[in-house]
Amino acid sequence: MPSKRIRLNKGLTIFEILTVAIIISVLAMIALPNFIRSKSDAQEASAETNAGVLRTMLETYKVDNHFYPEDLRTLGYEATAKKYNKSASNPFTGLNGEVESGKWALDYLGTNGPIGMVAYQPLADNSKFYIFVYDRNGQLLKRRGTVYALSNG
Repeated sequence: MPSKRIRLNKGLTIFEILTVAIIISVLAMIALPNFIRSKSDAQEASAETNAGVLRTMLETYKVDNHFYPEDLRTLGYEATAKKYNKSASNPFTGLNGEVESGKWALDYLGTNGPIGMVAYQPLADNSKFYIFVYDRNGQLLKRRGTVYALSNG
């Protein structure tokens, strides 16, 4: 009777383990930058939404007063008194508050400012305004090379 060889597999070889580790590492190197970019894009989109909230509050103020406020403190006082002040969250810092609290919106400081903040800049006669967003580096947020800005005209 011929002898049968029985081979018992008790585990993976070092070569098989290294091959799997390399494949997983390559997949992680591909996926991680996309994940980081997606998170940053979501935070910027949230900051843009906050800019839209501020714009709505400014338009409500104008309907009530026939002009735009000179600063966010004035807007916050009026909005709180008339119950249209909105609480929002800074997507980069997580700070939450109403418009005049300085946690997600502030008066325009220039091309550099606090990360994730929405900035309000009225013109001298309070007939027009601009709203800007500061990105994760404290620079004015840009879309396709152009500074992101909301305005009333």
